[in-house]
Amino acid sequence: MSTNPTPPENILIVGGGSAGWMTASIFLQSMGKNGSKISLIESSNIPTIGVGEGTTPLFKRFLNFLNIPEAEFMSACKATIKLGINFPGWTNSDEFETYFHPFAAPGHNQYDQQFFENCNQRRKGKSANSNPADFFFNSELAAQYKAPVGPPPCDSSTIDYAYHFDTSLLADYLKQRCLEQGINYIVDDVKDVIQDGNGGIDRIVTADSGEISADLFVDCTGFRRLLISKTEDKEVISYKPRLFNDRAVVIRTPVSADVDFPPFTESRAMKCGWAWRIPIGSKISWGYVHSADYTTQEDAEQELRDLIGEEAKGIEPLHIKLQTGRVSKHWNKNCLAIGLSQGFIEPLEATALALTQFSINRFVTHFSRGGYQADYRDHFNEIVNEAFDCTVDYIQLHYKLNSRKDTQYWRDCSDNENITDTQRAVIAGWDSESADFISVLKEQVHRSSYAPYSWYCILSGMGRYANASETQAGNRITNPYKEEVSRYYGHQEYLNSL
Repeated sequence: MSTNPTPPENILIVGGGSAGWMTASIFLQSMGKNGSKISLIESSNIPTIGVGEGTTPLFKRFLNFLNIPEAEFMSACKATIKLGINFPGWTNSDEFETYFHPFAAPGHNQYDQQFFENCNQRRKGKSANSNPADFFFNSELAAQYKAPVGPPPCDSSTIDYAYHFDTSLLADYLKQRCLEQGINYIVDDVKDVIQDGNGGIDRIVTADSGEISADLFVDCTGFRRLLISKTEDKEVISYKPRLFNDRAVVIRTPVSADVDFPPFTESRAMKCGWAWRIPIGSKISWGYVHSADYTTQEDAEQELRDLIGEEAKGIEPLHIKLQTGRVSKHWNKNCLAIGLSQGFIEPLEATALALTQFSINRFVTHFSRGGYQADYRDHFNEIVNEAFDCTVDYIQLHYKLNSRKDTQYWRDCSDNENITDTQRAVIAGWDSESADFISVLKEQVHRSSYAPYSWYCILSGMGRYANASETQAGNRITNPYKEEVSRYYGHQEYLNSL
């Protein structure tokens, strides 16, 4: 390794969209400042699919790294606040007709332990209230339609939250910033990819700009995988045996100015999948994620229209095919796959951009640590694969734990034995009256991005108790943060102030 390593002279990102422009933004702030020439080529003939996108709190770090003011970003991308996800209809339990999975609030966690203790009491067959909505700060913010911002002494820095926004607007916003920072931007179509003698990428052939060479190529071409598919290892690990959904139908409905947007995502169970409801700007994005093995495109669209009601009349839907799975080598030779090119799980829990961001950040860290050589390439691939697979473990648990029996889809989801040893151990640990569940989680999911409280939320929220009807507390308790939360600004009030 050189004592004064320098990054590649020329880096070419192929493909725009949110993945391409997030990559460009981070590269400009890192390797670009150390001498790399960053170029991005995208086609004007391939439109960006602008659907409603939810994020995780990790996205705030992305904004902070780029020194992007929250108000500027939210205004440009028509963003709204996301405090967590509401899950109606996933069980046949009257007690848990819906449950809320909040983001953490590190400065307001004094009742977390009580929630854990109550869940553990019910696991042992004793009566206790164990509804996640009754113990967490962000659950109460969401219930009152509040923003995580308020007058002093309210402190948003102690609250984790995320955003909903239009992905096409995010791409446009980041593109403009990158252009201002001097990125070499090319609008052209890629006609061919030429390999070098070692199985890597030597150059691309374009329609109008000739041949373009680079030292490092980044594949942001989505499911087409134009570059990464040319390298030696073309293996794609499918998640279809574990996650049945492979289609989505999306409809956007306008809303009146006086509508109070909820500061959370709704993920409602449907006959053969689930439907999101995401507020963005002056519209609501609705999307029904389903499996073509259990319903037709026409029936899925009609079911979504029935859910939306009159507002959906006359609006053309967008039908999307989903490819769940990941590549085995996200960084192979001199090519890095980012975004859909590297893999996709499914929209539940909104992890796509988080995994994109995680992969870009880890690449920059490992690439620079190795003196901009391939020293840490294998380790990078290992941790990114682990991030994808650990996320699948949590997402699949929603389907495995469901207690609906009304359609074959849901029965097959709960009966599906294509689960990991980790998932089996977590479920067995929860079902055991004697097991110390926190210890089970520390042993089994310590590498997961989902904290212990998230596993408690899903298992309790799905009503996973042996004698649920007998151990249900007589009355729900009032969330202890109710009065404190009332002092925060309303969500719509905050959006209007931006």
